[in-house]
Amino acid sequence: MSAASRTRSLWDLDTPALLVDLDRVDRNIAAMAARCREASVKLWPHAKAHKTPEIARRQIDSGAAGLTVAKVGEAEVMAAAGFTDLLIAYPVIGEEKYRRLLALMDRARLRIALDSLEVARAASAFFSRAGQHLSFLIEADCGFRRCGVQSVADAVELADRCADLPAIELTGVMVFAGHSYGARDLTELAEIGRQEGRYAVEVAEALRARGYRVRDVSAGSTPSTPYAATVAGVTEVRPGVYVFNDRKQVQVGSATWDDCALTVLASVVSRPRSDRIVLDSGIKALAGENYGWGTYGALLDQPDVIVTWASEEHGIIQLGPDATDPGLRIGDKVRIVPNHACGATNMHDRMFVVRGDRLEEEWAVAGRGRFR
Repeated sequence: MSAASRTRSLWDLDTPALLVDLDRVDRNIAAMAARCREASVKLWPHAKAHKTPEIARRQIDSGAAGLTVAKVGEAEVMAAAGFTDLLIAYPVIGEEKYRRLLALMDRARLRIALDSLEVARAASAFFSRAGQHLSFLIEADCGFRRCGVQSVADAVELADRCADLPAIELTGVMVFAGHSYGARDLTELAEIGRQEGRYAVEVAEALRARGYRVRDVSAGSTPSTPYAATVAGVTEVRPGVYVFNDRKQVQVGSATWDDCALTVLASVVSRPRSDRIVLDSGIKALAGENYGWGTYGALLDQPDVIVTWASEEHGIIQLGPDATDPGLRIGDKVRIVPNHACGATNMHDRMFVVRGDRLEEEWAVAGRGRFR
């Protein structure tokens, strides 16, 4: 952007627009990096939260050891931007994806996660033919009930069945306490995080007792990382949304409202009733994850003013009978903190970087839509 554009106000932007408060981002990055240094664990931030090389660079420059991604497409984006240590925290299956991984191996050191013999066999067959070597982590389910082997014994059995497969090497274990997002208070959150770390270490120790060299003991969602990282034996953590934070992180207690760095700038387009305010930012701008709240975001400057429901292109603020009218008129602009920053980021092609009210830069969301 030109020097003149950098002096523009964010309020001059057309809407909807994805805004990133760089001061808050830098503060969030620094705080997580310091927490990991204090715990003596490596930080592998999950880039699916921002999908943006410029933010990834700030994380690496602050001490992150590498980047976590969800899909091969995200790995391609980050490798193209020059990042050389990547963990694909996902069971990668299919020869087309393996061919794409093979193309990355000249530029980046790769690890994948898996929880089945089928994925291990498929990867082994492909990379053996290609004359290459792929490292993997066994994912274990620590309570989220998504992917992951279902017990310590299952992890050992899977390792044993993979032991003779060529071209792949077991280097660690991975867990993800996604259920930490449902914690009712900080006491429960802390216990979930510590359990996550302890379970990862338990699986790792069982594998070591079997003779496997387990270097990587990987844990940590954004809410659980501060607690999982303190468990002796955890070697790395993979928080993601901490870089932005959102309404969910505030509700869980892992962030404050002042830590929320990502907002959607929206315009008031209609006031069909005195108790209804219609914005030009619906599900296609805010993302659809409402965590069962039946809401989609809240105004940055007035957190009690909630986007109570949304359709594809409309965000609705429906005022209750006792609510104070926020005084918004047609044409006014507001900043919405979304429920889920990761989902909102993936709805936009670009993000506008601001400091205070000043527009500084514009970054492409380079990993947007790279879900293959």
